Amino acid sequence: MTLAVAPWACDENLLHGQGFGIEASRRYCRGMARGHYENFPVALSLFDKGQQRALAAIYAFARTADDFADESGFSGLRERMLADWERQLRACFEGEATHPVFIALREAVAAHDLPIEPFLDLLDAFVQDCSKTSYATFDEVLDYCRRSANPVGRLVLKVLGAKKPELVPWSDRICTALQLTNFWQDISVDAKKSRIYLPDEDLERFKVPAAAILNRRGALGFGPLVRFEAARTKALFLEGRPLLARAGFPGTLYFSAVWLGGRAVLRMVREAGEQVLHRRPVLCARSFVRVAAGAGRDRLAVLA
Repeated sequence: MTLAVAPWACDENLLHGQGFGIEASRRYCRGMARGHYENFPVALSLFDKGQQRALAAIYAFARTADDFADESGFSGLRERMLADWERQLRACFEGEATHPVFIALREAVAAHDLPIEPFLDLLDAFVQDCSKTSYATFDEVLDYCRRSANPVGRLVLKVLGAKKPELVPWSDRICTALQLTNFWQDISVDAKKSRIYLPDEDLERFKVPAAAILNRRGALGFGPLVRFEAARTKALFLEGRPLLARAGFPGTLYFSAVWLGGRAVLRMVREAGEQVLHRRPVLCARSFVRVAAGAGRDRLAVLA
């Protein structure tokens, strides 16, 4: 796998942004937003130019920090890289930026009056990923989602100019559901990193030893456990569904696409059951259409 940040991570000139103007910085962030391997890329074509630039900068900031915390190429450097990323973030909000991500982000902050708190919450979650590899309760997992996923939805709402306060809890539900879906999708990937997001209380309830997951051996209760987690993740998607009709344009299109994509992946996880220990379900067009058709049957409930 080619890391999105690899070209500059080992180059001092690029690391400190020497020679980057605003146009080059915009291109840098846009390339990351369009080229990374994750399941939920920013759908830039839905937004106007200013919104596209802002969302690409936000994505590049978060994607880079997440790579620092998670990708093997940064082993032994994670905390130092994240600390420097926070230093550059704070400097950005004070009007100083040299790295291309922060040059572009400074423009977004000024154009959309973005607060620093969501970015700090994201960094806090990424720092936690450097050391925490298991979770005792589902509430602990939800607290992680509050910092690792929900800030992104809130920033998107800010960029869209969607100021109605009732939109935020719906956005939070969808973002949390997306993060949980990614956890269940990536069980086999995380096991190779000695990390388990399935809470200990649920492992105990379904009599699934943590060692069975880490060694990818499986256990009698693992399939039911996956279906249990998928069911309550689906409930969060449904709780956030009113946002799809109330986010305005182009927010409704964007959140609908993300919602449907997340639901499609979640369905794949549920159907895979115990097989998620051995392979990562990947979204395909057929799975997306199945979920979109199902959502169409109850679209009146979405609009209610």
